[in-house]
Amino acid sequence: MNDIAPESTCEFARNWGRKLVAGTALILMACMLSGCFEPEPIVITSPTATVALSAATAEPRATRTPLPEARDFPLPAPQHVGIERPADETCIQCHTSEEALKTSVTLEENAQGSIAEGEDWANGLPALEAWQAVYLDREEFFQTLHGRYGCIACHGGTGNTKIKDAAHEGIVREPSASGVCEDCHYEEVATDPTSLHANLAGYRTVLAARSTPSKMPQVETMMDNHCEPCHTATCGQCHVSRAARLGGGLVAGHVFKDTQAINLTCAGCHGSRIEDEYKGHNGSVPGDVHWVQAKMLCSDCHQAKEFHGAVTGFVHRYDGQPMPSCQDNGCHPDVDEDDGIEQHGDSHLKSLSCQVCHSTAYKNCYGCHVEMQDGTASFTVDPPQLAFKIGHNPIQDHYRPWKFVPVRHVPITPDSFDYYGDDLLPNFAALPTWKYTTPHNIQRITPQTESCNSCHGNAEYFLTESAVALDEIGANIRVIVDGVPAAIEQEP
Repeated sequence: MNDIAPESTCEFARNWGRKLVAGTALILMACMLSGCFEPEPIVITSPTATVALSAATAEPRATRTPLPEARDFPLPAPQHVGIERPADETCIQCHTSEEALKTSVTLEENAQGSIAEGEDWANGLPALEAWQAVYLDREEFFQTLHGRYGCIACHGGTGNTKIKDAAHEGIVREPSASGVCEDCHYEEVATDPTSLHANLAGYRTVLAARSTPSKMPQVETMMDNHCEPCHTATCGQCHVSRAARLGGGLVAGHVFKDTQAINLTCAGCHGSRIEDEYKGHNGSVPGDVHWVQAKMLCSDCHQAKEFHGAVTGFVHRYDGQPMPSCQDNGCHPDVDEDDGIEQHGDSHLKSLSCQVCHSTAYKNCYGCHVEMQDGTASFTVDPPQLAFKIGHNPIQDHYRPWKFVPVRHVPITPDSFDYYGDDLLPNFAALPTWKYTTPHNIQRITPQTESCNSCHGNAEYFLTESAVALDEIGANIRVIVDGVPAAIEQEP
């Protein structure tokens, strides 16, 4: 080899390299033809699908921390969505101008929702004038991910015009989840139809039980007019605006937030009962210890998977496993009969739900009647009454095994929907009017636990026959307590 010229050495190496590559290729081809291995199949994935990542077989190499990238706003829409931002500069010019909105938006044309009597719980909310409901903060909103879409991409309408009627032609006030949001939030939108916040399944379940198939079309019409506007929620009503029951309106200039202020979103639908209980707005009844001492928000216990319907298809609020659970979330894992608390022994934990001992008086609603006033859905309700009642568990199962639970009267009467037809609830007594409940006013010590005989022998706290309206006894026969637990002769 030492006698070979340099040029010959290079040629020699090139020839061997060619032979080596060719030989390797032949070996690989032979393996493929003989089934030694198969090539990785190519799977076509939808642009909105969630891609499952394979488990790593080796420790990934460390990557450097990315540096911030300077970008011009507003950003273009994501490429996979295929939306070109339309010319909506005129929309922006109007909706970012306080003066323009004050002269063009009237309270009447911006109002929505039902007319209700007997409810004053919304009076404590911050005042919102009509123009404020549609006012945008240009600097803040248009520098967000959602701001890159502009206005028309989600709401429709016509750009390049300052004529109000022309600009608003075809406008969509509440864009649908499937029509807009699913482009980026595919998983949440995919489960939305199974969410009780979206499908009214709980109402249909109980009303179908009280009605008959032949009368349900009239009941469905009533639900479309009176239930759906207030008891369903769009994505925007939780993440960007007030609930429709409060008349709508942007919360923070159209900026989307994972969790908005609960008094403007959660309490917009759950204010008259749950928020009043939780924050102590029911007269002298104290607020829930989780709020008073820990300032826990709704989302601290209720997770997004519940709101988005990602758990399962519930048919009513208390269907399936309790969520949240006092123990399963790791909050009170040590509560059992041997935890040293005397009242937890003697079968109390097996026979009583936690709220029997740890909740106190809550609102009970009674008569409710619906009608239409000049094309607007309206309803009247009897004034609520504060009371705490323990009854037999009407939905006792392996998830809720307790014999005794708090029960709450619900706003239903046999003639509640007579505006839409006669006798629409012929099977009214198929379900109780005193229903299973989980009050949001938890206390460590309550009036019924101050002593043993505060509960034992005290008919005040039990749903006896004398506490039920005469025409509702048949409906509540499974819930009524026949005999109050006997008083203890010698208390410890």
